Amino acid sequence: MVILLVDGHEPTRAARAGLLQREGHEVLQAASAVEAVHFAQEAERVDLLVTEVILEEETFGFDLSEAIMARLPDMRTLYTTRFDLTGYEDDLQGQTPVPQTASDAEFVKAVTQALAASPLPVATIADAEDAPIMPPGTMLGHYQVITRLYSEPEAETYKAIQFTVQRPVALVLLKPHLLGDAEAVAKFKDRERVKASISHPRIAPLYEAGEANGWLYYTREMPPGRSLKDIATAGEQLGERVLVDVLYRVAEAMNYAIERGYGYRTLGTRDIYVDGENQASIVNVFRPPTPMPRDQAADVHALIEVLAPYAAQGKARSMLHDLSLQSHDWGKLSAAMHDIRDDMSERSLLNRAKDEDIAVAMPPSRPWLVLAIAVVVLATVTYLGVLSGGGNSPTTTVVAGEMVRIPQGAFVYQKDQKAEVARDFWISKHEVTIAQYAEFLAALKTAPAGTFDDPVQPVGKTSHEPEGWSAYYSAASTNGSLNHQQLSLDSPVSNVDYWDAVAYAKWKKHRLPTEKEWERAARGDKGNIYPWGNDARPSAANLGNDYVTNAEGGKIDGYNLWSPVDKPGGDVSPYGVVGMAGNVQEWTSSWETHPDYPLKRVPVLRGGHFGTQSGDDLLTARHFAADAGEHTPARGFRTVSDAPP
Repeated sequence: MVILLVDGHEPTRAARAGLLQREGHEVLQAASAVEAVHFAQEAERVDLLVTEVILEEETFGFDLSEAIMARLPDMRTLYTTRFDLTGYEDDLQGQTPVPQTASDAEFVKAVTQALAASPLPVATIADAEDAPIMPPGTMLGHYQVITRLYSEPEAETYKAIQFTVQRPVALVLLKPHLLGDAEAVAKFKDRERVKASISHPRIAPLYEAGEANGWLYYTREMPPGRSLKDIATAGEQLGERVLVDVLYRVAEAMNYAIERGYGYRTLGTRDIYVDGENQASIVNVFRPPTPMPRDQAADVHALIEVLAPYAAQGKARSMLHDLSLQSHDWGKLSAAMHDIRDDMSERSLLNRAKDEDIAVAMPPSRPWLVLAIAVVVLATVTYLGVLSGGGNSPTTTVVAGEMVRIPQGAFVYQKDQKAEVARDFWISKHEVTIAQYAEFLAALKTAPAGTFDDPVQPVGKTSHEPEGWSAYYSAASTNGSLNHQQLSLDSPVSNVDYWDAVAYAKWKKHRLPTEKEWERAARGDKGNIYPWGNDARPSAANLGNDYVTNAEGGKIDGYNLWSPVDKPGGDVSPYGVVGMAGNVQEWTSSWETHPDYPLKRVPVLRGGHFGTQSGDDLLTARHFAADAGEHTPARGFRTVSDAPP
C-alpha cells in the first residue's frame, strides 16, 4: 500500500514512517501540506493519507484531504493530532484521531483499520450530520437562521436571512466553548477586521460584525450562484471556457488581496461559486498575515487539483493538465488565464466569421495580424472583419481634442426627474479617436509601468492596447478599409475596456464622465429626447437602422460601421457635443448594481452605437457591462475635465 504521511514534527514522522515500511508499505513523507500536494500531483496512487488535523501553515488536514481526493478519489484518510480537538467533531465525521502519544502498536493498528475502511466520497468530506448549534428558525439579532452550511474548528457558518431588508447572508458564529477564551475571541475579531477591509467585486464582502444574546458573530455576502461543492453534488462538469474564467477570476481576487498584505486559508470547493453567467467569485477566506508566507505556487497547484474532477473531457482536462506542469503564483495564474481568455475570444470570432462566410484576407507570412474586430448588432458581436483593400496614402487627423463647457445647474434627467450638477465641467466634443489613443499608447512606452492605471485595476490587466490594434491602426493610417468601408485616424477608438478608458483619461489629466454629466451634455438642461431636439431624424446619427451583416449597409446615415467622430453632422447636443446618440457606446465612471445580478456592481455605459436601432431612449437607456474588463468593437469613450482646457 502507498501511504502519504504528513507530520511537521520530523522525529515523529521518521519513526512512524519506519514502522509502516517494516509493515511492507511504501511511505511518502511530507513535512507540510505544500509538500503533500506536490507528492500527490506526481503519485500514481495514494491508498492512505495520514495527516495531522492542524498543520503549521494554517491549513487543516480536512482541506488537504479534500484537495488530494479531488485527484485520487479512492484515497482513505487517517488523522493524527497533538492538540485537544474539542469543536472539531463535525469535520472528523466520527473518526477518532490518533494522538501523537499513541504507542507504535496503536498507530499501526489504526493505519490497518483505516486501509480496510471504505473511502469517503469527495462531496461528503467535512459535511457533518451532527445537530447544528443553532437550529433553523433561530433568531440572532435581526437575522433568522435557515440552515447550517458547514462547521469548522472554531466557527459554524449558516445561511440566514437579514429580515429587516430580506437579504440572504452567510452568518458566521464563534463556537460557544470558545466564548470564554480571550485568545480565540481576539483572533475571531481580528479576522472580522481583515474581512471588512477588503473591497473587491469577486470577494464576498463582510456586512456586519456584532454580538447578540451572548453570541459573537459576523455576516457576509452569499456569493451568487452555486458552490463547486454543489455543482459536484449535482454531478455536473465544466467546459474549458468556464474553467478558464473560474481560474482567472479566482486568481485575480486572490492576488488582489495578497498584494495588499492579507493572509488567507486554503481554498476549498465550498469557497468558490459560479453564477448563471459562469462567472466565479469566492468566499472571504482572508485573515491577518502569518510570519511565514504561504507557498503560492503550491496553493495554485492545489486549486488546479481541486478543479480536476470538474473538467469535462477533452480541452478542459488538457488545459488543467498543462497548468499542473507549470509553476504560477496567483498573479501569474491571473495573467496566464487572461491571455487564454483573449485567445479563446479570438478563436470564437474567427469561427463565427467562417460560419457567416466573411472573407478573411491576411498577409500569409504573418497570420497573427488577423484583425479581431467584429461588427456588433444590437450590442453583440456578430462577425469578424479583416483588412481588405484601401489606398496607401497616409491620412492626417483633422479632429482635435476640443473640450466643451457644460454649465452647472439643474436639468431634466431620465424620465422627467430633476437633477443638478454642482459645478461647471468640460467634456470632449468628440469621442476619443484612433489617432488620440495612439498618442497615449506611445506615451506608455516611456512611462513607468502602471503609471496611469486605476488603483483597483486587476493585476492580470497588463496592457492598454486594444485587441487587433496594430492591424486596424495600420489601416486607419493608410486609408485602409474594413469590409470595404474606409477607416481613418478620426474614427473612434474601440475595443477598449473600462480600465483602458480610465488610464487614457488619467494620462490626459481628465476623468470619465458620470452618468449625470454624460446625460446633461447629451440632452441639455431641458431633457431633449435626441441631441438635436425631440423629433426623430433617421439620418442624423450613425445608428443601426441601416445596418446589415455585409458591406452594403449604411444606406440611411452613410456608415455601416464607425463614422469619423465629427460625422454625421446632425448628432450634436444643445451644447455642441458631437456623437452622443450613435457611432460607439461610451463608458462612464458610474458603477451600479447589475439589474440581473443583484450582488454584482459593474460600470455603466451610455449612448447608442452603429448597430443600435433608433428609439426615444438613446440618451436615457442605461447599459451594464458584464464586467469592467469587457470590450467590444462598438464601445469607446470620451473624457471630462474639471478645469478649463
